[in-house]
This record gives sequence, structure tokens and C-alpha cells, in this order.
Amino acid sequence: MMQTHNSLTLHAFFMILFMSPTFPSSATAARPPQDLIRSSCAQARYPTLCVQTLTNQVGLTTKPLDLAQASVKASITHTLTLSVYLKKTLKSNMVAGSTTTSRTRVALRDCVTQISDSVLQLNQTLNELKHLRMGTFEWQMSNAQTWASTAFTNGNSCINGLNRSDAEKKVKLEVKRKVTDASMFISNALYLINRLGESMNQKPHSNSNN
Repeated sequence: MMQTHNSLTLHAFFMILFMSPTFPSSATAARPPQDLIRSSCAQARYPTLCVQTLTNQVGLTTKPLDLAQASVKASITHTLTLSVYLKKTLKSNMVAGSTTTSRTRVALRDCVTQISDSVLQLNQTLNELKHLRMGTFEWQMSNAQTWASTAFTNGNSCINGLNRSDAEKKVKLEVKRKVTDASMFISNALYLINRLGESMNQKPHSNSNN
């Protein structure tokens, strides 16, 4: 009976996860459901950015899964922009006559690799969220959480490596600013992914003593 109950509860959760809410009026349907967005972002590390991101990204049929996917998409956009910037910065510091030291070049090259990896990991995260299945939900969510967390950590590693180099202060500050900007989006995305996973884990145990 316990397995049957958990299966039914799991099915009900997926109905909530994937089904669109209904909106009572055309006025409500004219904009994203702000109450859901604000409540979802309330505990994020950057709540204002979270609300702005989701308001701009989600459509009229907002589901919990939509919010996580939208936040990951925004993270991909900003991390990809960062990746392009870092590649250009490295290239400009590799030209003949450049006064950039080898330590700085190594640090920049590491940043390029780390942030490129982040773009890949965030795309893997989004792909996993787009193909969630009842039978493999926990495993898929674990994958998504791991990839998003690693993408976030890569940003910190880039900054730390550059700080240990002898790069010019201007270069350090600019790279740090841009990495921090992308990391803020990734942090919020990771929060929403974790929130999605936690809501799932709570569902099957609601009446586990019966």
C-alpha cells in the first residue's frame, strides 16, 4: 500500500509540475503570475534579480518547472557572453608585443576553459530539466544540481586564479565584475533547481505513517 500511495503522490506532483495553472480573467492572463514568481524568489540569494529574470523570461503558462528552466536559460545567456569576452581578452593579451606575463596568460586561459565548461554544464542542466521522467526524477535532479553547482564554482575558480596572478588591476576588476554578474544568475538558477527538487522530496512523505 505504501508503494501505491507514493506512486499516486508522485503522479500528483508531476501533474502540478507540468500542468499550467488556469487564470480567471484576461487581465490576469495579460502578465506573468507575479505572486508565484515573488514567492519563488523570496529566499533566493538575489531575489530582485530573480524576479526581474523570471518576469522577462516566463510566459503566461507558468509552472514550477518553467521557473527553473527560465532561470537556467538566463544563466546560459550571461555565461555565454562572459565566455566570449574572456576569449577576446585572452586573444588580445597573446598578440606580439603584449606586456602580459605568462602567469596572467595562464590564468586567463584557465578562465576561458572554466567558463566554457560552465556553458556546457548549464546546457546539460537545461536539457535534463526538459526531459524529466517520473521514474528517474531524483537522479535527473541530482544531475541538474551537480552541473549547475559546478558551473557556479567554476566562476569562483576563475576569479581566484586571476587574483593569484600578476595581472593588471584593471583586468582583474573587469573580469571579476563580469564573472560575478554571471554567477548571480547561476546562483538563482541553482536555488530554483534545489527548490524544485525539495518540493518533490516532500510530496511522497506527506502521509507516510498511514
